[in-house]
Amino acid sequence: MSRQYFADTLTEPVNSAYTTITATTETVLIPTALTGIPANEPRAGKMYELTVGGTCTTGASGTLTITPRYGLVIGGTSLGASGAQTVVPSITTAPFIYRCLLIIRSIGLPGVNSTVTCTGKLEAAGAVATASSQTSVHHGTVGAAISVDTSVASGLWIGVTFSVAPSLIPQWHIWRSLN
Repeated sequence: MSRQYFADTLTEPVNSAYTTITATTETVLIPTALTGIPANEPRAGKMYELTVGGTCTTGASGTLTITPRYGLVIGGTSLGASGAQTVVPSITTAPFIYRCLLIIRSIGLPGVNSTVTCTGKLEAAGAVATASSQTSVHHGTVGAAISVDTSVASGLWIGVTFSVAPSLIPQWHIWRSLN
């Protein structure tokens, strides 16, 4: 007999767009308060999913790096940053969608003794009627799982770093538990 899981939306989408990202330093994609993970809630096999949608405007040719972190701030544990991927230049209000899966692999004693893996992808539209011009940035845990502390309240912190000032506007999110 198989287990029956019930996906659960952990935070509801808010009723307005989030802060526009225009910085060229690592900036949180959406507030970490919306991707909270309570202390001691994770268990081995637990899966979380974050989906974010919005629009992106790019200027001159530049790059985008995505750095997911387990923690509430920029100093959280890195879960495998993407490479610096070139973005399509001179795109105006192109739709984007970002999806990330966080899987709890094992639970250990309090402290940095639990392990997780994380994989995600951002896709943004490119130049209209131009083949293969979309922006696609992938990130993920490579090799061994990453050690984190699941005994304290935390969250999934998604950092985005552009090399040339963009205008990235997250407009909605879904943060849910898949099991």
